[in-house]
Amino acid sequence: MKKLLKTFLNLINAVAVIGLALSYSSPFVNPQDFWIISFFGLTYTFWLGINIVLLLIWVLSLKKRGIYNAIILIFGFQFIARNIQFNTNENSSLGIKICSFNTYVQQIYNGGNTSKAIDQYLTNQKYDVALLVEWLNKKGNINKIAFPHQQFINTQESNQKREYGLKLVSKHPILNWERIKYDHSTNNLAVLFDIDIEGQIIRFVGVHLQSNSISPKDYQTLMHSDLNKQYKTYALAFIHQLKKQSQLRSIQTQTILEAIEDSPYPVIVLGDFNDTPQSFTYQQLKEGRKDAFVEKGSGWGATYLKPLPFLRIDYIFYDKELVCSDYQSSTSIKSDHSLIEASFKISK
Repeated sequence: MKKLLKTFLNLINAVAVIGLALSYSSPFVNPQDFWIISFFGLTYTFWLGINIVLLLIWVLSLKKRGIYNAIILIFGFQFIARNIQFNTNENSSLGIKICSFNTYVQQIYNGGNTSKAIDQYLTNQKYDVALLVEWLNKKGNINKIAFPHQQFINTQESNQKREYGLKLVSKHPILNWERIKYDHSTNNLAVLFDIDIEGQIIRFVGVHLQSNSISPKDYQTLMHSDLNKQYKTYALAFIHQLKKQSQLRSIQTQTILEAIEDSPYPVIVLGDFNDTPQSFTYQQLKEGRKDAFVEKGSGWGATYLKPLPFLRIDYIFYDKELVCSDYQSSTSIKSDHSLIEASFKISK
């Protein structure tokens, strides 16, 4: 019995170490080439957590097998830093202050409307530029005195009556905006905005990438259903959906990169990526840029609040011509996402 238990624990330990190692490879593997790796990236926090727990168990029980967990955790320290930080912030009062917020359609479908709260928050925080994702334009307004320059872009050019998409509001002139067009039908979009901020033009790229379209009900079904034939069918459909959506995000990411490759201005990419820091999406869009949370964030960086606040899927990336002096997040406005903000100064 003792030998059988030892074999079982060794197997669990090996699976945990291999799972975490595969999650480390996820940012570098295109889901279109080998999609299953992206699943390990999506579940990175699970593999990280189980390796930490196992390491503590082995240390307390004086077992040598803990060395494998320690090595894999040390090897992946750079990835841990994408999720948790302990930075200090500078005085950002002289910089430009921006934010990105997935409004969750202003809670309209939950029996509420947070447009007034969003408007008040943006005005009180004195942002220079704010990107509002999943914005229902006919159900909300943003103060045009505080933000005289505003642009709404519908997700579907062919259905302008729907009035659902991205809204960017700014204190500074929007010189130009352009939809980044995908080669497939989707309710997600990306838009570039050239904004003149006191003589410095910055290209803001607002993105809302393909969602996994997984609801809390889906999680509940997978976690609490009986392991029968119906569950197997549901699980296979769930996995197929993850595959399809991760591959679409990969295509959308490549399209965005092509659109901003030769930008004549410093670029800030911000919005809801619907993907974790252990993803191909994150790695590609961050290439040659900095992550505001990694540079100036503090604490656990999760931005998606349901069903459990474990995942960071909202980001602000910026070119090296800019210097980030502050990063914060807020859950004071009702949504399924945190509002994220960053302040910048232009390097000389």
